[in-house]
Amino acid sequence: MDDVPNGVKTGTWDTSVGIPDKKTGIPDMTFRYAQDCYVYDPHQWLNQGCVAVDLEGDSLGQPLNDKGGGVYALEWDPINRHMRTWVFTPHRRVPPNLMDAIRTAGKEGEERIAPDPNEWGLPYGYFPIGDETSCPSGHFRNMRLVINLAFCGSVAGNRYFLDCPKQFKEHKTCNEWIKSNPKELEEAYWKIRGVYVYEREWEKKWV
Repeated sequence: MDDVPNGVKTGTWDTSVGIPDKKTGIPDMTFRYAQDCYVYDPHQWLNQGCVAVDLEGDSLGQPLNDKGGGVYALEWDPINRHMRTWVFTPHRRVPPNLMDAIRTAGKEGEERIAPDPNEWGLPYGYFPIGDETSCPSGHFRNMRLVINLAFCGSVAGNRYFLDCPKQFKEHKTCNEWIKSNPKELEEAYWKIRGVYVYEREWEKKWV
C-alpha cells in the first residue's frame, strides 16, 4: 500500500514524535526515523512503515486550502523498481508535462500527451522495490485507488494526546472526542477536480 497523501492535522507532523513504545509504554518525544518498513515492528508505532515527509509542510489541511489546492502524483514502476511521489502546490508549480498530460487526458492519438515523471523534478518520496531490496515487487499487485477521510486510526489516534492536548483533557481517546463532536466534522471533505491513471503498455502484466 502507498498513501498519497497521508497526513495528520495540517500535514506538518513528524513521523514518530510522541508515540508510546509498545514494549515500555513510554512516549518518545524525540524525532526518530523508521529503522525498517515493517508495520508491526515492536519499537515503532503501529503502521509507521516508511514515511516520506514533504519538507515544505503546506501540502495538506488549511495551508493547502490557503494555496488553492494542488496536484499529487504517484509513480509505481515495477520494471525500474521504484515508487516515487510528488506534490505540487499551488497549481502554478505543476510541471508543464504533467499539466499538458492532464489537459489532454480526454483526447485520442497524437493529441494526447503522455506523462513523463522524469520531467517533474525531484520527488519528495522515493522507495526502491523489487530484487535486491527489502520490499519485493510482489507486495504491490492488484492495486486499488481509495480516497477517504479516516478519523483517528493507528496514526492520528496514537498522536491524539500530543496534537490535541485541549481535547485530551476532556476525552482521553481520539474516538471518544470524534463521537462527542459531530459538528467538528461538517467541514471535513475533499474537493477533487479529477483523478487520472496512466499505464505503460509494457507494465500491464504487473497489474
